[in-house]
Amino acid sequence: MTDATPALLAYLSRWLDESQGDRDAEAVLWGRVAKVTEEAGEAIAAIIGATGQDPRLNPFVGNTHSYDDVVDGLLDVAMTAVEHMAGAERAGAPN
Repeated sequence: MTDATPALLAYLSRWLDESQGDRDAEAVLWGRVAKVTEEAGEAIAAIIGATGQDPRLNPFVGNTHSYDDVVDGLLDVAMTAVEHMAGAERAGAPN
């Protein structure tokens, strides 16, 4: 993390907030948390694909993902969660 990272995260969080228009603050908060969960699901799909654990696909296509896909998925989870923390207060999170 560099000295510029907190400012960048705050900028991205504000940019996302501005795209919400007049949505209810609680709906925005739910959307932020749901996005973290969605990204986690993609990371899980990547590890399943990288290890060949999908019994429907493995006999036919082998591994559908690489370990790089797993890392990318985990980084998406981390960045989405950090962005959520940066904007949670503005999105209506209780203190």
